[in-house]
Amino acid sequence: MKNSSCDIIIPVWNQLEATRQCIDSIFKNTHYPYRLIIIDNGSFRDAAEYLRKLEKEHASKIILIRNDENAGFVRAVNQGMRKSCAPYICLMNNDTIPADGWLEELVSITEVHPKVGVVNPSSNTFGQCQPCKSGENLAGQVQELYSARGFCMLIKRELLDAIGLFDEIFGTGYFEETDFSFKAQKAGFSIVRAKGSYVYHAENVSFKELKNNDEIFAANEKVFFSRWGHPVRVGYFIDRIDSVNLINEIALGVARNGHQISIFLKRGLDLPVDADHFGIRRNDLPAQFFGVASVYKVLKRKMKKRFDFILTDNYILGNFLKAISFLHKSKVRIAPRKEELLAALNEESRKLAFSKVSGGG
Repeated sequence: MKNSSCDIIIPVWNQLEATRQCIDSIFKNTHYPYRLIIIDNGSFRDAAEYLRKLEKEHASKIILIRNDENAGFVRAVNQGMRKSCAPYICLMNNDTIPADGWLEELVSITEVHPKVGVVNPSSNTFGQCQPCKSGENLAGQVQELYSARGFCMLIKRELLDAIGLFDEIFGTGYFEETDFSFKAQKAGFSIVRAKGSYVYHAENVSFKELKNNDEIFAANEKVFFSRWGHPVRVGYFIDRIDSVNLINEIALGVARNGHQISIFLKRGLDLPVDADHFGIRRNDLPAQFFGVASVYKVLKRKMKKRFDFILTDNYILGNFLKAISFLHKSKVRIAPRKEELLAALNEESRKLAFSKVSGGG
């Protein structure tokens, strides 16, 4: 690795024991050069005193910023990023516990993949339930993401210089990292999960203390949808793999535009997609009853989260699904072309966003 360093930024609002566990684990399991920038976001006495003592004991390794009141997660993170001058910045929740070598692997991914701007580790709430087993080597392996998760995200300095800090319109939190991720991708950077890095996340420890979580989430969701549109759900039913390149382009095009695509294949066929992307899901259907199983899946999804678009290369299946569209309420495209499809998805995304923002759903 290059001779470099990382500033780890941790906002803290109370939660003394969780914070202590987090910082002790960083001290124990981080071997890459780092500095802690801790933002005490108006914590009560016990947590505030612990942080002041920590700063005195580790003066060369810790910068402590004290806010008199809770300024919200986003503003606190931005305070830390303004203070940072390192080539790498890692935003970290205080309810996390990193495993051994977590940071080295995150940095290594950015050095192997120059276009990567943000890297998440794996976690119990994201990607895998526990760290790699002894002898299992996931080093260097990545999964593409449409958005980073805010519990622990490594950011390259070049990305921060290109798009700036988090947008403080998101205040206390929710959707700020998704907005940042979409800006990053628009600027030509990619977002990935490092399979070989692991950070345990207790999840929402501080947010549980807020009484108006639902209102904050709903307000920030509307801001995000008004900017970027609403994700579209796509079901892609592939009867024959005649054009690997087209299937690959459509699947990755849909996922990299922030939408979700479930690919349904005859059991035994290889998935014709050349990248592991979080937004792409594989589903196997019986080869002998592919058409019947496909219709069943479409109608079953209608009961919960229906597909906004259904794609298929099978004309008989496609025309039948069109004929029963009054049942499943999805738009059907037979043998779609990539550019026309993405244009249709983006238009649907804007319509869904307008409906959500205006209170229609």
